[in-house]
Amino acid sequence: MTKSRKTAEPAPAPEPASASEPVPCPDVAATAAAFLDGQQITTTQCGLCGTEIAGVNGRYSCGVCGWTNPWWEGTSTLPGATDYDQG
Repeated sequence: MTKSRKTAEPAPAPEPASASEPVPCPDVAATAAAFLDGQQITTTQCGLCGTEIAGVNGRYSCGVCGWTNPWWEGTSTLPGATDYDQG
């Protein structure tokens, strides 16, 4: 007797963006791109369970045990409250 395997159907293609969806202003897009250019993905071992974990700019949180490193151990300065647009 042979068992047959059921194969999953491919996911449907995403629908194209409609004209009614908001388009980001060029200034906002440029600011976002500049922010992302300054981010660096780094890896280390979890300080509690030893799992290899990845973080952004030296800030980590382990998905296995919940350990997080202190905020001051990152490789860049965190933005302050005045760095955000309150508009």
